[in-house]
This record gives sequence, structure tokens and C-alpha cells, in this order.
Amino acid sequence: MGILGIGSGKNQAKIGLDIGSRYIKVSQIAYGSSGIQIANIGFAATPLGSVTEGVINNSEAIGEALAQIVDYYDFKEKKVVCSLPGRSVVIRQVTLPAGLSDKELKVAAIGEVERFLPFPLDEMEYDYEVLGEIQQGDVKQTSVLFIAAHREAVQRRVEAAHHAGLESVEVDLDPFVILRSVVESAMYEDQDTFTQTFLLLDMGASSTNVSILKNGILRFTRIFSVGGDTLTHAIESGTGASYLDAEKLKKELAVAYEDEDFIQLDAEAKEIHEMIKPHLDTLALEIRRSLAYYISKYRGETVTKILLTGGGSLLKGMAKFFEEDLGVPAVHANPFRNVMHVGNMEMEQLQKLVPFMSVAVGLALRQVPAKILGRHSLRVSIEPNYEFGSTTQATGLSAGE
Repeated sequence: MGILGIGSGKNQAKIGLDIGSRYIKVSQIAYGSSGIQIANIGFAATPLGSVTEGVINNSEAIGEALAQIVDYYDFKEKKVVCSLPGRSVVIRQVTLPAGLSDKELKVAAIGEVERFLPFPLDEMEYDYEVLGEIQQGDVKQTSVLFIAAHREAVQRRVEAAHHAGLESVEVDLDPFVILRSVVESAMYEDQDTFTQTFLLLDMGASSTNVSILKNGILRFTRIFSVGGDTLTHAIESGTGASYLDAEKLKKELAVAYEDEDFIQLDAEAKEIHEMIKPHLDTLALEIRRSLAYYISKYRGETVTKILLTGGGSLLKGMAKFFEEDLGVPAVHANPFRNVMHVGNMEMEQLQKLVPFMSVAVGLALRQVPAKILGRHSLRVSIEPNYEFGSTTQATGLSAGE
């Protein structure tokens, strides 16, 4: 089944590597009697055009940028675990007869999923995990989570690591990795974590992951093709500015929420708001629809808190925008919250990286032994009836392939 995997990795990769459309993030975790620590962090812009919608177009360019990060931040370890965005992966829950052997489960799961794959099975890396038994009438069934990604999409990440002189030992999946750093690690001291229902919004450059967890159990994930770059392109189109200038305008002038301070904004800021507002409204509508579906499926249950992460969540007023639109308190998640910092980076600089580092930190946490991790984290499980969906799921490698 190749190197694609979910859950805790068997290989002890020391470094978590997150290759995003806008930034490359690297994290190294250490552990001991004093707890889990951040040993090192690296961060740099992704070479322009080398990643499109989460898909690597130029492994060599990524590898060169990664080599510079490794050298500049003085990373000594060589083994890394990296991650694929959810929209690059086929994830399906299938129900199979109880009592099957491992071999029979594998064959049956492939039979259930193969017709949904965008490529032939022999071109895919795939894996599966048994979620547990479910009762369907008088019959017990086994719930299996099946994941698959095109082999070339996986290999491009491996190649990028190799170009930097690193060894990629496994590839994980963003939607599950984020849970490890944002919920399991960051919120383990919060007494309410396993009594609340969280709506986790991870807003990246090219898409937004939406997950719902109740009492520490992941029930639902949707991925929408609206991200930070969507807003940048809207400003680029509306002003005629270059992409980089539009990105700068977004960071300096754009706001997500119209409140009493909005009236004081100058004309240019208000014009930029009007350019991005339709896309924010589209994303909010999709999230409301997802929440309405969840409420109908689970007989009126609703969300009690929104957790925001990802670079796209940095837009001014984003938390307030979702809080008012959904009527639920919203806060920015912090993957560093319960992890001691012992590296060379200044705390002020580290705090600026908080929204970007959820995946890299989550990947690095894989290598912490369970007996230590259990003292410093919670454990999120996946519901046997878990649902995953994406508006642009695993349809290809890149526009230019």
C-alpha cells in the first residue's frame, strides 16, 4: 500500500513538513520528562508557481527552497513526514460484513471504492483503517475508512524532500493532521474539549477544510475551493494589480466583517471589501449548508464553538465574520498552546507563525511515543459513520501535467 498512511506513523520521522501553495513550513518536536517541546521551526515562501491548489508542479524548486530552510534554521535530522491536502485525496467510508479477515477487508474495501477513483487503482497509493463496528438493523457491519491518492502526487512530495537531502518516510493527510495539533495537543487541558461540538475551519491558500467534532469524535469533513488566494485573485481582478500587490492590499486593507469600525475605513478599503465579500459570502453559505445538514442528521445537535486556523484566517475580522454569520463563538486555534518552546526563534516571531503551523506541528507530533503523548494530549477518534466530501476532490495532478 505504499507510504500513504493515517493515524500514528510506525516510522519515527523527526521532522514535520508542510508544503503549501503559499508557504513551506517545517517543525521538529522533542520530548522528555518536562513534556513535549518545539525543538526547531523553519518557514519560507513557496517558490511562485511551484504549487497549484496543493499540487506540486516543480519538485526541484520546492527541494531547493526546502534545502535553504534546512540550512538556515540548522535542522540536523533527515527523516521527515509530509502531508497531502484533503482535496488531493479520495477518502470514503465503506460498510462491509463483520468478521472478515484483513485480506478480505482489503479486497472488499477496494471493490466498494474502486469505481469512485479518478485513476486506475494501480496508479494510486492507498491505505485503509477499520473504524469499528456499526449495527444496521439486526446485522453487525464493519466500518472502514479508505484513502487513496495518485502515486505521482505522493511521489512529488517525496522527490522534493530528496532534493533537499531529506528522507520522506510517510505521507499523512491534512484534515487528520490538523486535529492532532489543534485539538489533541493544544486543547488537552481544556475541561470542555470532550463535552463540546467544534466546527474547525482550516483556511488555506487554495481551499478551506471544515470539520465537525463532538466529544472528541470526528464526524464530518467538507472541503470547499475558497481560500486566501481566492480573495487575492478577486482583488487582483478588481484593481488590475499584480498578484503580489493584490496580496499586499489584502493584508493591509481588507476586512471580513462590517462593524462600527468599518464606517471609518477609507474608500479604497471599502472597495476592496466589496471585491472579496461575494467569496466570503459563498464560503459562509457552504458552511451554513454543511451545518444544517449536520443538525438534520444528528437530530438537532449544533456546534458550540468555532476554531479557526490557517493563513486565510488572518484576514482582519474573520473570526467575527463567522461568529456573527453562524451565531457561534469563534476563536483562533493555537497549535503551540501546550507545547514548550525551546528553539532559537524569538517568542514574538513564533506567535506570528501560529496560524500557519498546525499541519507541520501535527506531523511532527506523530513521532512522540504513545506513553508520553498520552500525558500531554487528548485522542480524537473517527466516528464509524464519518463523512468526507470535497468540491474538487482528487480530479487530477495539475493543470500543466
